[in-house]
Amino acid sequence: MTDKETSALIETLKANNEELLKQVALLTEQVAYLTNKLYGKSSEKRAVNPDQLSLFEEDNASQDDEDLPSHYRNYYL
Repeated sequence: MTDKETSALIETLKANNEELLKQVALLTEQVAYLTNKLYGKSSEKRAVNPDQLSLFEEDNASQDDEDLPSHYRNYYL
């Protein structure tokens, strides 16, 4: 193998090495992003739909109870 062939092979290996390092950096970034998405903090804040009833509203429950006869109010509560 001549010096010219050796230096061409070294340049090819260096270029290949740089490409592999870029791929490793990209894949490391993807793993970090996906790990954060999977195990990171999640927000449970959502926009409230005004047409949907809430399980935790106390005001509507007391208004609905007034429409029921007294013997039903005690049974369902």
